[in-house]
Amino acid sequence: MEDPAAQQRALAEGNKRVMQEAFLMKRATDASDTKSAFTHAGNMLKELKTTQLSPRNYYELYMKVLDELRHLEDFFTSQNRQARQPMVGLYEQAQACTMVLPRLYLLNTVGACYILSQEAPARDILKDLLEMTKGVQHPMRGLFLRNYFSHVTRDKLPDAGSPYEGDGGSVDDSVEFVLENFVEANKLWVRMHGQKGPSKDKKRRERERKDLRLLVGTNLVRLSQLEGVDGAKYKTDILPPVLEQVVGCKDTIAQSYLMDCLIQVFPDEFHLASLEAFLDGVCRLKEKVRVRPVLESLMERIGNYVEEHPDALPKDVDAFRLLNDCVTRLVSERPKLELSEIILMQVALLQFASQCYPGRLEYINHCIGVCGRAMVSRGFEPLTGGRPARRELPLECIEALLRLLSIPLKSLGLGVLSLAEYIDLLHFLPWESQKQVSLELLRSVLSKESALSDLDCVDRLLGMIAPILKDPPNGERGDGDAAMQAAQEEERRLVARVVHLMRNEDTDCYFRMLVVARRHLGQGSPSQVQYTLVPLVFRALGLARTIRAAEVADEEQAAAAETAAAAAAAATAKAEAEARAAADAAEGGANGGSGGGADDNGDAANGGEDGKEGEGGGDETEAAAAPAEGDEDSGETVAAAAAAGESPATGAEGAVDDAGAFPPVPPAAAVARPRQFSSRKVYQFLHEIVTAMAPLHPWVSLSLFLQCAIGADRTGFKAIAYEFFSQAFILYEDELSDSKAQVRALVSMAGTLLSCEGFDPVDYDALATKTAQYAAKLLKKPDQCRMVTLCSHLFWSPDEAAPGRRDARRVLECLQRSLKIADVCIAGGMNAQLFIEILNHYIFFFEADNPEIAGRYISGLVALIHEHVDSLDPSDARTEMERYFNNTLDHIRRKKEQADLPESLREKFASVTI
Repeated sequence: MEDPAAQQRALAEGNKRVMQEAFLMKRATDASDTKSAFTHAGNMLKELKTTQLSPRNYYELYMKVLDELRHLEDFFTSQNRQARQPMVGLYEQAQACTMVLPRLYLLNTVGACYILSQEAPARDILKDLLEMTKGVQHPMRGLFLRNYFSHVTRDKLPDAGSPYEGDGGSVDDSVEFVLENFVEANKLWVRMHGQKGPSKDKKRRERERKDLRLLVGTNLVRLSQLEGVDGAKYKTDILPPVLEQVVGCKDTIAQSYLMDCLIQVFPDEFHLASLEAFLDGVCRLKEKVRVRPVLESLMERIGNYVEEHPDALPKDVDAFRLLNDCVTRLVSERPKLELSEIILMQVALLQFASQCYPGRLEYINHCIGVCGRAMVSRGFEPLTGGRPARRELPLECIEALLRLLSIPLKSLGLGVLSLAEYIDLLHFLPWESQKQVSLELLRSVLSKESALSDLDCVDRLLGMIAPILKDPPNGERGDGDAAMQAAQEEERRLVARVVHLMRNEDTDCYFRMLVVARRHLGQGSPSQVQYTLVPLVFRALGLARTIRAAEVADEEQAAAAETAAAAAAAATAKAEAEARAAADAAEGGANGGSGGGADDNGDAANGGEDGKEGEGGGDETEAAAAPAEGDEDSGETVAAAAAAGESPATGAEGAVDDAGAFPPVPPAAAVARPRQFSSRKVYQFLHEIVTAMAPLHPWVSLSLFLQCAIGADRTGFKAIAYEFFSQAFILYEDELSDSKAQVRALVSMAGTLLSCEGFDPVDYDALATKTAQYAAKLLKKPDQCRMVTLCSHLFWSPDEAAPGRRDARRVLECLQRSLKIADVCIAGGMNAQLFIEILNHYIFFFEADNPEIAGRYISGLVALIHEHVDSLDPSDARTEMERYFNNTLDHIRRKKEQADLPESLREKFASVTI
């Protein structure tokens, strides 16, 4: 019967008759009428003989009958306990039922009560029930009957610690009974596959058959619940017969389900103890069985168990080898196995290795290598050189490879760079998929905060993330929608953060790392380099400061060594002169009157030597002290001499050593390892990076040139700092045409120039003047006014001792020029706003004791602002302007009246009229 409506009608009629007979059965049990109870129970069970219901509907009817049979079971138990009837009598009465199926249900019901009463050995009753249950060979009805047997005897099996053990049997008997029931139930289930019917209904029949799989798997659950079953018994007494039945049934659905059921219901330690036998069974399954889910489930269970209990893995069992041999055998014996299935099995094996054998890189490399060879054997080639693939990789294979390549990243991070097969396999993926793996690698490295201190490691890492840095070979990268732009921003941030992980105590090695990084990052797309090269510039600036500090320390140490060597040489010469003088005096005493002349000559000789040594010592001291005074050229000369291991004091030290009066003092440069890359070389490297970026990203490059200028200035390279400034000016002139960008650039240039303190007065004046000229040439007059006013600060340094940076006349010229420009900005009362801003600058210089800024200038400007503000029409802009102006006037008043200010300052502001 296939019609759903007819199915529902048949089910409703069946349920109705069951309820009617159940009512009569309960009334008989209440009256203790055993015979009537059996009769009505048999009539109720007769409904299970129907062939009109589908398995799903039959199961619903079966559960309804099962609920009613519990009342009958309670009745039989109470009758026995009240000694009204022995169980053997009830057992015999049940056999009097004329219908086979109802009789067997009743026998199982009474049999369960019989075991509970312990009036007979449980072993004998179970054996009798199993034998009689074979009387129903209809697949569906037999399955439900055997399920009922398993249900009513579930807590009555002879087991370790149960009341039925001993005379009633042992756990071995229970294993035997359950296995027999399992085997027979599986045979019935497999027979359903051969049922006749229209071919168009085959899928429906298979679906209905799958609905009944729990009736078979319940037996395996019963086996796993036996307390007396341990790993050894499972390995010898349970697994072999189960596998024999599973393999022997040669049914695809049954094999798939039962193998998975075995994995799920038995403990993990059982699987470890019997792994080899189980895997042998897997290899003997039908070719149509999808073995990959079975192996995945097994490896996942064992992997999670070993991860929680590391000592659980047997020392004498190489689980990875066994699993790998199984996978290899399956691949070789199943030539039609899909490539995605092969990769996914390696994914499971790799995950298993990372959980059970952490740190075993050979296992990881093996799994990745197997996938690479499988790809080649199926005709796929790695994507290299930007050429398109001859065969497009299927989507399921791409997803499987992504899973495979992601597993080592979580546990190894940078360790994947040491896997020879990893990068080769990565190149089989399409460009976007390679990009996903690269991003995962970056996230893994950043999450572990691993320091990148190895040059080769940096090279390989940046080579692996090339898909992030470069455009795809088809050139389809674009700005895209908001989501794509956000993703690109995230990619750039990750790359920038990786650059900041590079560090090394050896400055030469660190510089080489930066050079390698520049080679990789510089090959990126034009839209990327402005984000990826900027952090590299700042890391190089930090390196330049580090190297320069070491160079200065070397120079000071070398100077100290030279000074000490000169002092030692002078002391040695003096000692030798005194020794000669003493010898001459002794000789003169022996010769009589000639002593005086010798003494005089000796003194003269001493005096001459002393004077000569003193002069030489002074020269050495000055030469050694010269680099410490901040002279750039001298410092570099000393550094070069130190790197070459030369010292002017070498000869003097040799003399001291020969005389034996003083120990030699070795120069520091002769002891320390020569530094291959100087700070000047780092600045050259920076110049190359920013110059290469300039045509593509002028604004970013200009800002970086200014940052490099600050760095060079603070490390004492004023000529290099001037060069960086010059390049920034060239960029401003050639590349910046937008007025807003020009204003931002001028603000940056002025601020940078004020931060630099090492320029000579001439150089500083040239740069400051050029900046002021740029300000005066801006397109918009308000911008001109503000920038010229800003440039006035370039000519008045807060440091009174700053040479060439306090030109009061130039300050006044800038302010007066800005006033003239502001006067022509008449649109919307802009001139009044600009006048107020200029007034604040006047007050600043007035307070800073600029002699050219007199109180009358401020008074006149205040009066001019009053005039312009009063002429404006009422508006929000005027209100804001007045608030700004009043705040400025309040500041002047406070300077006049505040008692804690110096008297001279209050008197100075007293001359200002507001």
